[in-house]
Amino acid sequence: MRLDALRVTAGAGGLLVCLLGVTACGGGDSENEAPTVTETVTAPADAPAAVQGDAEQRTLPNMVGKDLQLAQDTAQAAGFYALASRDATGQGRMQVLDRNWVVCSQTPASGQQSTDVTVTFLVVKDDETCP
Repeated sequence: MRLDALRVTAGAGGLLVCLLGVTACGGGDSENEAPTVTETVTAPADAPAAVQGDAEQRTLPNMVGKDLQLAQDTAQAAGFYALASRDATGQGRMQVLDRNWVVCSQTPASGQQSTDVTVTFLVVKDDETCP
């Protein structure tokens, strides 16, 4: 019987912690406050030393017109590991399924670039037109 009481107490404690977490993470009091968009670029743990600050010059291919997944794979194969993507329409949509997005433009442009540069792809969904 004591074990059952312990489970109920632990369950109630877990619920309290969960509720406190939700309350603590709630938005601010201002409804007019614009959301803050943060972009994080992380190099994979197995990335070569070039990402760690030992950069070299390599040829960045032109990715415009390719699907986002292929563009990312191609950039990494060329030695560029710091990659980012953004919705070209300005709607701030996340690119969850990279194969469903097409690259409209890239920064920096194709050509000789330092491998420590962040390559950013502006993308739209497959069935949309680039702005």
